[in-house]
Amino acid sequence: MFEILNKQIVTQDIKRIDIYAPDIAKKVEPGQFVRVSPEEGDEHIPLSVVDWDRKKGTISFIFQEIGQTTGKLGSLPINEPIFSVLGPLGFASKIEKKGTVVCIATGIGTAQILPICRAYQKSGNKVIGIIGAKTKKNLLLEAQMRIACNKVFIATQDGTYERKGLATDVLKDLVHKKEVDFVYAIGSIEMMKEVCRLTQDNNIPTRVQLKPIMVDCLGMCGSCRVKVDNKIVFACVEGPEFDGHKVDFDDFIRRMKGFEESVPCPHKTQFNQQKKESGPLMRFLSGILSD
Repeated sequence: MFEILNKQIVTQDIKRIDIYAPDIAKKVEPGQFVRVSPEEGDEHIPLSVVDWDRKKGTISFIFQEIGQTTGKLGSLPINEPIFSVLGPLGFASKIEKKGTVVCIATGIGTAQILPICRAYQKSGNKVIGIIGAKTKKNLLLEAQMRIACNKVFIATQDGTYERKGLATDVLKDLVHKKEVDFVYAIGSIEMMKEVCRLTQDNNIPTRVQLKPIMVDCLGMCGSCRVKVDNKIVFACVEGPEFDGHKVDFDDFIRRMKGFEESVPCPHKTQFNQQKKESGPLMRFLSGILSD
């Protein structure tokens, strides 16, 4: 169970892994995620399911190796089983006929928004994709986005590919042309906050996917709480998709900065069948005691 069937280096430290998980593949929908633990005793990490094949019983996720657990996951060889994969978790995205839908993403968010684009296009919407990256070499899944969208705009901060600037600059132009009926955003908190500011000023409904720190991914630890519509909600069991105009992004930023200051980022580690990791709860507690 959960055998790794294929691995692919997408770019730099970003990898795609396809695993055999038939029970999850039968039920997963766009917007949902799984809880993954590479080896017994490791911490659990949430990963968006970016693709699946119900007939073959496979699911896929794309992730960046930025810490100990993702580094270990990325080093697992093909045909090796992953210790634990739980899901699908979270609510599926509310895919409806909207008209012209703009799906905007930056960084690893491009992988996470890909199934959203496919679903909106399948539902009869005109889907415009906007993807942003620091430079051309950091750009993800351009070919796949061009298939999933009716049109794609690309922005690189250094101008090495297509338009120079931010993804939100492209969105601003589309909004001013009155060509947008609905917006879906996944990316940095600052990017999503700016997207929601633009769309709220122009009365354009907007949904975002929030990616706060999650420990158990089941709503029991409380680490992923965010303020939406002046109420505290848990992103893992009440999200991860929310009405962007109701999210308190300033509160969200403060909470995430608290974690960054309290929890040191571990280095990547290689797969070791004998090594057992512990301590994710203590790292989580150190992050919330000052909150």
